[in-house]
Amino acid sequence: MSKIILEVHLKSLADSVHLPVLDITPSATACHFRLVDCARYVHHRTLSICELTEFPPSCYSYAAISYVWKGNSVDESTVGSRFIVAGAEDGDPIGVEALLHACTAALREDIPYIWLDRLCIMQTDSNDKAWQIERMFAIYQGSTLCLVLPGGIQRLIRLDETTTWITRGWTLQEALAPPRVEVIYSWQYGSGMYY
Repeated sequence: MSKIILEVHLKSLADSVHLPVLDITPSATACHFRLVDCARYVHHRTLSICELTEFPPSCYSYAAISYVWKGNSVDESTVGSRFIVAGAEDGDPIGVEALLHACTAALREDIPYIWLDRLCIMQTDSNDKAWQIERMFAIYQGSTLCLVLPGGIQRLIRLDETTTWITRGWTLQEALAPPRVEVIYSWQYGSGMYY
């Protein structure tokens, strides 16, 4: 059983003068598992987060996202729409296009949801954060696929850009726990974006 706890049209994020701040805390229940609906994001341009009553989710296939909290720098004039999450202001903003690529990659693998800690954990609630962190290995292990965004979640990086992803402690379990791992890079040479 699930319920939608957040729905935001991407246009409202793009129209904001300042970086919009999203907060799931008012509508979320602590110590519950949450997922981002990729079809709503890609096809309806709506960020929709649903909350589940069970963990691990027995009938929900999802891709877990692995990235670094502070990723590669961005060119502010070309980066596109971004937003921040309440309680996670110390991390990079989330790039609307980077999230679109992650959702598109998941959908191409017939995976309808993604789990992104920044969006799926109540960042302003210490009980929810502790509950989720205790289950982090199980979250990645229970995923159908782990999608790695090695340059962070603001933008996709090119193959020739360096990144700190491989040097981080958290990312080791994120790469070892899932049954399958794929890395997403910016690619300018035809249709081979996800393979």
